[in-house]
Amino acid sequence: MKISHRLLCTVVVTMLGCASAHAAGLELSDCDILIGKKSNAEYKDWLKTNQKQAEAGERDAIRLRAIEAHNRLACYEEKLTGNNGWGMIVTSSDGTSETKLPPGITNIRKQPAAWRALKQAVQYGHQAGAFDVGQKGAVAELVARYAADLPQQLEAAYEDAAGVYEYDCVLKRQFGQRDRSAGCASSRTARAQLIPLVAPERRQALDAAAHQWARQVR
Repeated sequence: MKISHRLLCTVVVTMLGCASAHAAGLELSDCDILIGKKSNAEYKDWLKTNQKQAEAGERDAIRLRAIEAHNRLACYEEKLTGNNGWGMIVTSSDGTSETKLPPGITNIRKQPAAWRALKQAVQYGHQAGAFDVGQKGAVAELVARYAADLPQQLEAAYEDAAGVYEYDCVLKRQFGQRDRSAGCASSRTARAQLIPLVAPERRQALDAAAHQWARQVR
């Protein structure tokens, strides 16, 4: 059995081509900045600018908005649980694999800042997932982890997980430089977790939509 680790959403803005000139040099993995321990005027200015660009439909800004929220949530998870945000991909001798993620924040609704970050990460991640396979998979994993807190997001998350599963595991397509094997393992795990939470009669329609998305996304 092989175990490999991957860090959940630690991303530098400049790696994504600087959606905003104000983003240059900002690192979206600095927890002191993301959760307000350290004041950073440049970061706050970037948030406002990026939000406007995302609302205008700019894809890079939409993607960055999702990453910022996801990373901010990861910082709160580390602060409140002591977990450092690492997950594991376990690969068996027969080649099958699954993702094992750290537990989330217990009673997250009682932690206003973390709860806000979770809701934003889900909302923004789902939006970015319309055109970004990695973001689609990340939000599916997130909802699967916090399923009890997000009952209204279960169907959308199942469709997201099913779409990535179709893209990575069935069609075996490649999205940029993304690790398709890791994506397949993650989506398989998230989909399995969400299957019993979504009514069978709904899954058929969601699977069909996921299949269509996986064939069309570029």
